[in-house]
Amino acid sequence: MGYLLKIWTKPGASQQMESHESIESITGKGLSGCVGGKSKTRQVTVLSLKAWNEAQKTIGQQLDPINRRANFLVDEIDLENTKGMILLVGDLKIEITGETKPCVQMEKLHEGLREALKSHWRGGVTGKVLNSCCVNLGDQVKVIDPGQ
Repeated sequence: MGYLLKIWTKPGASQQMESHESIESITGKGLSGCVGGKSKTRQVTVLSLKAWNEAQKTIGQQLDPINRRANFLVDEIDLENTKGMILLVGDLKIEITGETKPCVQMEKLHEGLREALKSHWRGGVTGKVLNSCCVNLGDQVKVIDPGQ
């Protein structure tokens, strides 16, 4: 089990990420005030601090995880190969729909970062919001297999 360390939203295309202490999730849409969530399968993105730190070691550079442009930063959670599982963030249920593929922006941020994020799903996961609720920093986070 882990914890929610950071919450970020992007208010508009090409705009800087905004930090939050809490946020409302909207069933089937994403996070309140976030330009993301227009896709049925990519309504939120989640980054693991452990995976981010591994990518930083690979490139030999410390970078603020806000640069990954994910919505949630979690600790102690391994997100690799979790497609189809449910990520619980406090009361929020997110169906993990796949790996967040690192884009060219990561290479612009630091040479080699895009490649470093490709390994072991270090770039995080995408997800579909299954319920509306309030999410808060410090909420417990865990991955569950819906088939068990």
